[in-house]
Amino acid sequence: MEVEIKARIENREEFEKKLKSLNAEFVREVIEEDEYFNHPCRDFAQTDKALRIRNDYTMTYKGPRVDRDTKSREEINLKIDDLNKARNLLISLGFKPVAKVVKRRRYYKVGELNIAVDNLPELGDFVEVECIGEYEPCREKVMRFAKELGLRDFIRKSYLELVLEAIEE
Repeated sequence: MEVEIKARIENREEFEKKLKSLNAEFVREVIEEDEYFNHPCRDFAQTDKALRIRNDYTMTYKGPRVDRDTKSREEINLKIDDLNKARNLLISLGFKPVAKVVKRRRYYKVGELNIAVDNLPELGDFVEVECIGEYEPCREKVMRFAKELGLRDFIRKSYLELVLEAIEE
């Protein structure tokens, strides 16, 4: 189970200083490009599921969110060796490309927690705090750390949902 919260951050530099003061270890910075697909027989927006291919050579399925406060959900990751072949396979099976989400992501780690400080050109700066494991213990760790960071007003929408909303406006 992936237990995750997301929040908007106003000042990325100050936020990263606070992260470091809480013993967060910087891991790496990457540009992530995610292409999302919709199922040929049902609308993932309606079923609260997602299927994406990421430029780090992973295909990810995300199940429906399991609570009202977080973005917690089942997540299945599959390593792939060819992005184009994976994309073509999905399209051949009837999956439809929906949109691409591109973000600059800075990864941090604190114990079992993974922290991503994200910048999306069309949306601004965000943080995601996640823990992979059993729901209740992970949820407690994520919420405790979010409180230490002073995070509130969690965003349950995915970046895909936020990008699609921005396009519609």
